[in-house]
Amino acid sequence: MSIEKALKDAKPVALPFLVGLSVYSLLGACVFYWFGKEDAHLFLNSYHNPYLDIAFKYITHIGHGMVPIVVFHLLLLVRYSWALGFGVSSLFMGFVVQTLKRSVFAGDHRPAMFFPEGGLPVIDGVDLMMNHSFPSGHSATGFCLCLMLAFFARQKWATYFFMVLALLIAFSRVYISQHFIQDTVLGSWIGFILAMLGYIFIVHYAEQNPTSKLNRRLWPS
Repeated sequence: MSIEKALKDAKPVALPFLVGLSVYSLLGACVFYWFGKEDAHLFLNSYHNPYLDIAFKYITHIGHGMVPIVVFHLLLLVRYSWALGFGVSSLFMGFVVQTLKRSVFAGDHRPAMFFPEGGLPVIDGVDLMMNHSFPSGHSATGFCLCLMLAFFARQKWATYFFMVLALLIAFSRVYISQHFIQDTVLGSWIGFILAMLGYIFIVHYAEQNPTSKLNRRLWPS
């Protein structure tokens, strides 16, 4: 298998994601540098309205940990390589995120811990968590899921749609005050990198080997 060819074939989908995530990371870094951790969060949460509250409250659930499990089983009905590529990427992504959250950065608290007397926008139906802030698991899941789905769709409109959706999932965690911006940046990069590896070593391999059993599906034609 040629990794160079896999990267070349991935470029039309991966490059827009890479550019979008790089811009998001740069803006996040600038806001963090100018304002500091707590004030940066307040700045990014300075504008709220009822429509965005509802939108982000539901968009954020796309990054929930149960979503990859559901998507994995659905992909088995389409193509084994898709299910395996996404499943393995999600599994390693979850391991990396949870190891960082609960071991390396176990003492990092979420925004609500820094503002115990209020000061954060209140969104109906959102219960703020306190601990295990860094990195954001929802952001990692969102980018891993959306990049993989963009690889499967292979349409320009789908690439940009899923790229924007991944960024919205990441920012939703800041908007509803479950994470700081830096949590979502690192989480997004973890999801992006693991999805790329899953595509290169599993999905692309199957695409280059039409007779592979990975090209079969659970539901017969």
